[in-house]
Amino acid sequence: MSSNPVLQNLRHMDKKFDEISQKINDFNRQQVDGEMPDPAAFMDLLQKQSVTKSAMSAQFNLLQKPLKTVLNETK
Repeated sequence: MSSNPVLQNLRHMDKKFDEISQKINDFNRQQVDGEMPDPAAFMDLLQKQSVTKSAMSAQFNLLQKPLKTVLNETK
């Protein structure tokens, strides 16, 4: 595993995002199967997915910033 904490955080959040997406798929499958899953749980999953995606974007921007700084300084 990389020693870069930003990359570690991105990997962790990517795994979390995938887990949430799987739960959303499970919810949809339950509906297709005629079950009545809790709509509040679905909304909670959507919110968690949104927050996780925003956090991933912020972490990615932290990863890019040093590269942009180096590129700007070498111009």
